[in-house]
Amino acid sequence: MSTTPWGGVPFKFNAATTLQIPPIALGDFEQLQDRLKAGRPDVTTIIDATFAALRRNYPEMTRDQVAGLIDMGNKERVFQAVMAVSVPQTPAGEEPEPGEAGAP
Repeated sequence: MSTTPWGGVPFKFNAATTLQIPPIALGDFEQLQDRLKAGRPDVTTIIDATFAALRRNYPEMTRDQVAGLIDMGNKERVFQAVMAVSVPQTPAGEEPEPGEAGAP
């Protein structure tokens, strides 16, 4: 797999497409935070959050292309992957283990 600028976690969207999902940039997270805190995200929020993350590693990708990778069968797993890498659950003051979301 080629190196991506922001790293992240590999996610297999389908048999032919595995992409590195990096953390959402803070500016994008700021724009999405009210929708992300609202509880169960709607389809638009899942697509927007995934697009915000993926465009860091794949700037040529469009929102429509990202939306085409997400379906009713993987939307929950996609969103969980985006949030796990963007908001790691490591306790304050502790460093994540290598290979975990948020690890350098």
